[in-house]
Amino acid sequence: MPLTIGMALVPKLAVRWSHRPRPVIGTGLALIGLGLLGASTADAGTPYWTYACWPLVISAGTGLSMPALTVGVVTSLPPHRTGLGSGLGTSARELGAALGVAVTGTILAAHPDLADGMAPALRTVALIVLAATALVIVGHRDRPTTRTIASGEERVLSRPSRP
Repeated sequence: MPLTIGMALVPKLAVRWSHRPRPVIGTGLALIGLGLLGASTADAGTPYWTYACWPLVISAGTGLSMPALTVGVVTSLPPHRTGLGSGLGTSARELGAALGVAVTGTILAAHPDLADGMAPALRTVALIVLAATALVIVGHRDRPTTRTIASGEERVLSRPSRP
């Protein structure tokens, strides 16, 4: 239940802030990572309401970052390439999910008891997500907009303004 609440309500906010996708994506990924870290602290004695907060944080991060990722990819490309960008964005998201499941499964398989393996698995995936968050926030550099002309050469159409 908590997973559906965040993914149903938060995208409406993300759309309002989509004109600046990088901070929205970074915030969403940070929420996912922090939610995974929080969920890794749960054990058999954790009350449901305390545990339910962490999936809510994860789903809020997902609801915040996914629409902004799509908007960021599609709007950064020329109109004739938006379909390609959307497809590549979806493929990257699916690949990331598959790698997350593989990492989690590998760590769980190394532990004889599921309960013993869940916390380290969630912490590992959280650290990977937080590392990706850092790359999103500081790793992006604005590039000049170019267009390939009939002769095959690329010409600079505009340079992004630096604040």
